[in-house]
Amino acid sequence: METQTEKKISTLYLTEGMYVSSLDRPWLDTPFLMQGFLIKDPDEIMLLKKYCEYVYIDTTKGADASQYVHEASKLKSNDRLEKCLVDNTKLVEYVDTKTTTEEMPVARMAVDEASNRVVTLMESVKAGKSVDVKQVKGVVEPILESIIRNPEALMWLTQMRHKDSYTYSHSVDNCALAIAFGRHMGLPKDDLNTLAMGLLLMDIGKMKVPAEVLNKTEPLTEAEFNLVREHVNHSVEILGKSEGVDIDIVNIALTHHERFDGSGYPNGLVGVQTPVYGRIAGIIDCYDAMTSKRPYGDPVSPYTALQEIYNWRNKYFQEELVEQFLQCLGVFPTGSLVEMHSGEVAIVMAQNKTRRMSPQIMLLLDKDKKPYEEYQMIDLVNQPSSYDDDPLTIYRGLDPGAYGLDPTEFYL
Repeated sequence: METQTEKKISTLYLTEGMYVSSLDRPWLDTPFLMQGFLIKDPDEIMLLKKYCEYVYIDTTKGADASQYVHEASKLKSNDRLEKCLVDNTKLVEYVDTKTTTEEMPVARMAVDEASNRVVTLMESVKAGKSVDVKQVKGVVEPILESIIRNPEALMWLTQMRHKDSYTYSHSVDNCALAIAFGRHMGLPKDDLNTLAMGLLLMDIGKMKVPAEVLNKTEPLTEAEFNLVREHVNHSVEILGKSEGVDIDIVNIALTHHERFDGSGYPNGLVGVQTPVYGRIAGIIDCYDAMTSKRPYGDPVSPYTALQEIYNWRNKYFQEELVEQFLQCLGVFPTGSLVEMHSGEVAIVMAQNKTRRMSPQIMLLLDKDKKPYEEYQMIDLVNQPSSYDDDPLTIYRGLDPGAYGLDPTEFYL
């Protein structure tokens, strides 16, 4: 039980300089000889994590927990990445080394393999095992390398593929979006890897939330919603006890539901109190959730989701990051169905990086909404001469399945 001088703290947040006064189990069940000691060595922290979920610290004999919790919310790379964000500069300039068509079969293999491995990983955690970091890296690496070569192929696949389980597919989609967003921002490969692993694992705590709550098709009760919110604490606990998981990855799980105006959870952090990785994760998590079919709702179009996120800038999400996210995906993301001012209907096949309002499209339906006998690929930046007098422009984004169209038929 806590006293005025003792505080209960998850072993995740232990640091050197804290005085451990008691444990969540008898001292004799652990290898510690002293019943009460000052943490002086990182190895002592690892042992405490191995044997205990939480401990009590005496703040009169050592550092206060709140000091470390504050420090734990900062990422090592914050200063460097924050400066790039403010200055709108890139640490790395990436260049496509493969065309979308060339990369597509490799990207498809990467997504299929990642999806299979994520199921195994999640089920292992559900059975009470810790996270296997080597297995996580095996999921991330093929996706990372594919997106570095060309992001369009894998973005198309994550948008278009059929998703059998929201929780599992959401993890893979988040991972891919994180890498693509980080690549767009010019983050070094190490940062891309951290982002990818963090977003892949940030919802792993949902394995401890009752399936009937996660899969409920009706609105959640307040009690059920609180159970879902607990997935953050579950994720932090699981990751904190898994050997080799970096604190930056744990912090992504801890902060991806925080919001810029302080309305998020679990700690109500405001503005840049949430580390930059967590702010990025929040945007991506929201976008993928809105554009995915969930048990309690149908997806909205990527265009609509981006409009909503843009409207939430400097409320829920940082404005600079929202602007970068829109530049990354384009106003009409790859795989979106769009209606032209001419009345024709098309699908967005690829982005033009310098002209985000003018992607490469494939015309599917004529102005009367009848299918073309042959689909025509058109780059809206460099349109055929036949359109000189009346150039094609996008009028609006369409919801998934509009006019009975299934985008998966046109690339997969």
